[in-house]
Amino acid sequence: MKYASVTDVVRRIKDDIHGDYRLQSIAMEGNIIGLKRASNGHYYMNIRDDQCSIRAIVFRSRVTAAVRAVREGDHVVVIGAVNVYEKGGALSFIIEQLFSQGTGSLQAQYERIKNELAAQGYFDSSHKKELPRFPWRIGVLTSKTGAVLHDIYKIAGERNPYAEIILHPIPVQGDGVDTAIAKAIGEMGRRKDLDVLIVGRGGGSMEDLWCFNSPAVIKAIYHASVPVITAIGHETDTTLADYAADVRAATPTHAAEMAFFDVSEAEMDLAALADRAYERVMACIEDRQRWVEQAAGRLNLQRYDAFLAMREARLAGLMEQADRQLRLHLEQKQGKLNTLTASLQALNPAASCAAATASSCSMTRSLQISTACRKRPR
Repeated sequence: MKYASVTDVVRRIKDDIHGDYRLQSIAMEGNIIGLKRASNGHYYMNIRDDQCSIRAIVFRSRVTAAVRAVREGDHVVVIGAVNVYEKGGALSFIIEQLFSQGTGSLQAQYERIKNELAAQGYFDSSHKKELPRFPWRIGVLTSKTGAVLHDIYKIAGERNPYAEIILHPIPVQGDGVDTAIAKAIGEMGRRKDLDVLIVGRGGGSMEDLWCFNSPAVIKAIYHASVPVITAIGHETDTTLADYAADVRAATPTHAAEMAFFDVSEAEMDLAALADRAYERVMACIEDRQRWVEQAAGRLNLQRYDAFLAMREARLAGLMEQADRQLRLHLEQKQGKLNTLTASLQALNPAASCAAATASSCSMTRSLQISTACRKRPR
């Protein structure tokens, strides 16, 4: 029995598809998911509805203004042909023309949830918490097998190997993961020993990242007491979790750079700060020294003035004392002189005669008065 090869089967499928005119010029509608522009100018995306999805491509030669204007989640009508990529055996849709039909269902749902949560204040900038300048314990919520964790560990090792990483693995894709993510954020966000919390996920389509648009996740981020950094998808991807976060990082590497301060830079900053502090202290010491010297000079002058004042007071006291003693001495000498003068006067003959004459006169006067009294008639 001869078996068909994989190549034979794929080529038969391709031939059948190419032979069906209904699949070679067909108009199809759906929502754009996973839109990417390659460096060669081609546009890659998935066109999907509620049940199925097909890979689609717009080659560079077919790129129009409508293609360049299309956005993730947009509802479009595309005209083209179904193709089979032989090497991978995958179906694809080669887009010849693209017409935008407005916002797709996912994008419309995204805008609706965003408006509702914004009206409730979950995105208010006044609620944002500042990142600490020197965080030492960083919580990380991401897949334990993805590139996000590898990037974070790499940057942490380069910038601050002394910091501690607290990993809480979470599922990042699949049904019901939004509940698990919200629970993990709630648990880590309440920890008092964490300085910063990083919520990260690698790139993906809008559908892949949809769990980070869940109101439960947004509310968990809002109520976290620890500052939250989100690094979800590529730089062009913006989830509602990014609006709720305290800081949004473009990539996991950027998130790690914000969370882990550079120890070498901090050491240089501290050295410069120490130099400035030393200069200020020395300047203050020199200023105080000059003040002390000036004060000492003023103090010595004051002591000299006080010494002179004390000596002047003592001199004045001595002079006053000498004056009193001199007056007392003179008074004593004057009294003694008066006594001697009186004694000399008492011994003077002239003075004795004068005294006798005075006594005689007094007696004569008394006799005259007595005689006169006797002669007066009765």
